[in-house]
Amino acid sequence: MKPRARGECRVLLERLSAYLDGDLSARACATIERHSRTCRRCAAAIADLRQTTGLCRRAATVPLPDAVRRRAQARLRLVIDAAEVKTRR
Repeated sequence: MKPRARGECRVLLERLSAYLDGDLSARACATIERHSRTCRRCAAAIADLRQTTGLCRRAATVPLPDAVRRRAQARLRLVIDAAEVKTRR
């Protein structure tokens, strides 16, 4: 991946939640959408987070047991760390 593309990926990943929540300007959304059409990794990250967000919203009415919440948080940390490593390559 080219250095410029890595920087674009990093910016996209940093703004991904805001993008999916509809909290970005139309211009910022268009930039993310344009980038994700040509970057498989970022497109996959968007799809994965969109799916995860949907599942979380549906499950939001059921409280998680503490042990499940701790395991989920640990797993999310691993996924985020792995994504950051891939982005740096």
